[in-house]
Amino acid sequence: MKPRSSAEGVVVAAVRARTPAAEAGLHAGDRILTVNGHAVRDAIDFQFHAAEERLALGVERAGASQTLRVLCGARPVGVELEAPRPGEIATCANKCVFCFIHQLPKGMRKSLYVKDDDFRLSFLHGNYITLTDLSEDELARIEAQRLSPLYVSVHATDPALRWELLGRPRASAEILPRLERLAKAGIRMHAQIVLCPGWNDGAQLARTVHELAPLHPHVATTAIVPVGLTAHRERLPSLRTLTETEARALVETVHGWQAELRTRLGSRFVFLGDEVYLHAGAPLPEADAYEGFLIAEDGIGLVRRFEDGFVRAARRVRAGVSARVTVVSGSLYAPRLAGLLGALPGCRASVVAVPNRHFGGSVSVTGLLTGGDIQRHLAGLADLGDAVMVPAVAVRDGDGVFLDDVTPAQLARDLGVPVRVIEPEPRALLRALYPAIAASS
Repeated sequence: MKPRSSAEGVVVAAVRARTPAAEAGLHAGDRILTVNGHAVRDAIDFQFHAAEERLALGVERAGASQTLRVLCGARPVGVELEAPRPGEIATCANKCVFCFIHQLPKGMRKSLYVKDDDFRLSFLHGNYITLTDLSEDELARIEAQRLSPLYVSVHATDPALRWELLGRPRASAEILPRLERLAKAGIRMHAQIVLCPGWNDGAQLARTVHELAPLHPHVATTAIVPVGLTAHRERLPSLRTLTETEARALVETVHGWQAELRTRLGSRFVFLGDEVYLHAGAPLPEADAYEGFLIAEDGIGLVRRFEDGFVRAARRVRAGVSARVTVVSGSLYAPRLAGLLGALPGCRASVVAVPNRHFGGSVSVTGLLTGGDIQRHLAGLADLGDAVMVPAVAVRDGDGVFLDDVTPAQLARDLGVPVRVIEPEPRALLRALYPAIAASS
């Protein structure tokens, strides 16, 4: 499914107080059709054309059209726009052999099954896209509006292998020509390789990395992340995860590439997902090895950033007794989190590793825990303390429900203790554990 091509404008979700938009009389619910005479198709068009100091907004309100004059000067306009509706998002026509959405169990909410491949969401939110379905008009728009950075699912540079990995799509799966075109246009990109042992590892992985490297600095980074497999892979290609031995070898190989590329490019360029280090039992790189944590949201350096921040924040906890609570974690990170909390003075928190039965397979990260799995596992424990703490990554932004639509309130009712959703940030966790810290900060 492709996004709508006609310019239907963007809807204002909120107007911040004391901003140029508020002073001009813009309201939530207004539909902005034009900016300085330019038709607006989406949020990107609005941002692109609203960079002027003086704006004439063509607005539709309650069926009537009007023009609002906005004097910005050096100030931001001050509007928040509604997110695209499902029918306005370009969906993915590929059938990647490793696609996580194809591995979801049945019966979950419909929005979880939407596969986007929309360059606009890549630019705005960091979603990874394949570039296979881009039309000439869309490529030209990326170049004209300088939509950078983009996040690109590469997986392999060998055209035949990439075509197989993407599920043999009708569109060309050759990636290097498109990356080269965007690089020539000055577009900055972050590449991703979902590593599938027996498919795009070994010599193919080396080829991919070394064919992407000449595109640096326009291809700024290449992330290698392990394939995620659930227990719901009926009628899908046979895949497996890395063994511990393979993970250790991959760590050594990538570190060797980083040393070579740092000398040649001035950057390590290729980075491994945290899961690989944890699975290998290998030490995590130091913070400076992540070169600013440019792709932390892709699971590259999140653990290092969290643990370094935790150590710094924990220096404030010199004495005292923590709250008596149960801290929920996925099975992958639970041992490390328990070690961090165990080093705190007077810590009475208990870290519980919750196995993921809902997805099964190799899924062991905290962000994919469901309320049902947490309830089933914790219900069998004798003492949960005075509360259960759940990392906010396990609940959906906005309405705050788990992936299975269980709410924290329902989980609290079933467990018989309060459930607190905590931001996955060291200070937030420590403040929740030691109320005295929160009171003094």
